[in-house]
Amino acid sequence: MTRQPIDDRTLTPNTTLLRLIQSWATGACKSSNLSTVVTPKPGFSISDILSELSDAMINPDLQIKALKKIRSLVQDDADNIACMEIAGITSLVASLIARHESPLETINLNEASTAVVEAMSVLRLLEPSPETLQQVSEHKNGELITSLSLLLHRGSYRSRNHAALLLRSIFKVVGHGYKTSLPPSLFEGVVEILKDHNSSRATTMALLSILIEVLPHGRNRVKVVEAGAVAVIVELLVEEREDKRKCENMLYLLELVCGRAEGRAALMAHPAGVAAVVGKVLKVSSMAIEKAVKVLGLFRRHCGVVEEMMEVGGVGKLFMVVQVEGNRKSKEMAKEILGMHLKEWSKLPCFSSCYLAY
Repeated sequence: MTRQPIDDRTLTPNTTLLRLIQSWATGACKSSNLSTVVTPKPGFSISDILSELSDAMINPDLQIKALKKIRSLVQDDADNIACMEIAGITSLVASLIARHESPLETINLNEASTAVVEAMSVLRLLEPSPETLQQVSEHKNGELITSLSLLLHRGSYRSRNHAALLLRSIFKVVGHGYKTSLPPSLFEGVVEILKDHNSSRATTMALLSILIEVLPHGRNRVKVVEAGAVAVIVELLVEEREDKRKCENMLYLLELVCGRAEGRAALMAHPAGVAAVVGKVLKVSSMAIEKAVKVLGLFRRHCGVVEEMMEVGGVGKLFMVVQVEGNRKSKEMAKEILGMHLKEWSKLPCFSSCYLAY
């Protein structure tokens, strides 16, 4: 390397090479006691976009124009994304969404403003790095999360879809503290959208992912039960016959919520609750078997479930798990359930004598 200065840095062809140059330049600065590293400039004016977005913060009429310009630049050249993130444009776009947060009674109950929907769409298009996404999501005590939760609950069809996909990414990167005190509106919004059979698979999977991320924290399992999620998940589980991953996620969610007494009560209260879980044993995947058997195991001390498990074929399925399933944990749990209730089941008229050979 000659270490000769480059006068025109706009010739850098892509962000991968840009980062390599920056990494090398940082090392060169340290070795030669230089204090700054000059960042190559993109093929557009960052200062102009920053100025437009700053003006848009106080003038809603300019928001759409600025956001559409960002969209156009990203679609023209994906390498522009890194430059925008470094310059803080991603953070500004996120702030346009966060500013939508306000008391429930002042929010348009039917749909968010066009600018907010556009900002959500552009933020997804910008694909923030995990570090940037965490920073903007945790800013001002999670203001962005609160705003997206409200939009998920009371926004338009488009804004709900965008909010679901953004929150899925956000909850994968934010700290645990931002998952413990979530507003009930988030869970109510998730349940309402899951009820909608017109939702795309991407949106449904995003919502299931959100619940998987947040349920282990705080009182979220109680909140999701109060929102009516158990009944919705049971009904979706009964209807789903092809999507293996969706079944696995729903069974895992039932495992999480049934870890609480409120969740177990909600599953037992649903006429198809136990049957829905039993129906997925040996029909989906090894992981689904493990999750389903774990859910049934959470009810192994509930006498009210004993007879129902026999009626819906659960006992036969458990014997089959012991005989043919390769997962050791599933086999052990199935054996434990059978060992606890075999005497009671053997007294029922629908009990097959072939089970006694076990």
